[in-house]
Amino acid sequence: MKKSFILKIIFSLMSLCVVILFGFYFVFLSRGIKVLPQGAGSSGTERKYNILVASGLKGETFSRQVLRGAQATAQKYNCAIEFFVPENQAEDYSVQALFDYASYIDADGVIAYIPAAEKNLTLPVKRDGSPIPLVTVGAYIPELPQVSYIGLDFSELGRTIAEEILYFTGGQGNAYILYSDFLNNNYDLLLKSLMAGVKNQPKLNISTVNITQEKNSQTGFISQKLLDSDGKALFVTLSEENSVSLAQSIPDFYQSEKISIIGFSNGADSRAYFEKGIITELILVNSLEIGRRAVEEIFQYKKDGKSSSYIIAGIDVLKKGGQK
Repeated sequence: MKKSFILKIIFSLMSLCVVILFGFYFVFLSRGIKVLPQGAGSSGTERKYNILVASGLKGETFSRQVLRGAQATAQKYNCAIEFFVPENQAEDYSVQALFDYASYIDADGVIAYIPAAEKNLTLPVKRDGSPIPLVTVGAYIPELPQVSYIGLDFSELGRTIAEEILYFTGGQGNAYILYSDFLNNNYDLLLKSLMAGVKNQPKLNISTVNITQEKNSQTGFISQKLLDSDGKALFVTLSEENSVSLAQSIPDFYQSEKISIIGFSNGADSRAYFEKGIITELILVNSLEIGRRAVEEIFQYKKDGKSSSYIIAGIDVLKKGGQK
């Protein structure tokens, strides 16, 4: 009897230590995670549900746009929307750490940007052990038990870019497709679709260029391509990073009259260069619609356990004088 009583005390003390250590872990973790309630539908307003938009540093710009869309529908579902990002710009956190943090605060849903490199992720869970509904954007991880994934139709994106190339060139001249080492396998499908859309244009020369290899001398690279193209050229980028990198590399005296740029955008930085006239046209992911749809998917799942497993995000074309 006495031995059993002692064992119960020891077990209780051990459980208490686990809880304390678990708490210390998340206090330590939270020092590196910044919670940003933003505007209507944020945690500054009393709401029945709490939805998190979570992102590492790589997806922060895009995720901020998704956040805005999520907040637009927050009142409809009586939910607060919070944005979780690493506080230290020099130190990123894994998606799993953000998932664990969502579990700790017992979130009602998570909208997460998933980088292509993430592997072996464990679904966030509530305190009672039930899974937290998860909607993902960014890379698609088939083995992750997400409620929904909202992403691009890369084949359709390739066709859209091909149409814009033909619009700019009239089917003749030189166009340079810029890509980077970090682009994932879906871009093979994009390029295949793009090249199919321009293949019957004998006077149009399409070249693909790895911009990562030109990073340290992009100004010289652009100058050489202009010389090769008799002073005019069309550059096409396939990512937000490439769009911004190219725009920053263009010398002032080459802007607008000699260079046309079809950029790809999923954030605010490339939009700024478009507004300055450096990027001629932007093909954008409708990230606001992604945010709205993500919140709807979470509450549809909470209501009847059903959801759409793969949702195609909309593509818009932003031209001078208005959106297509």
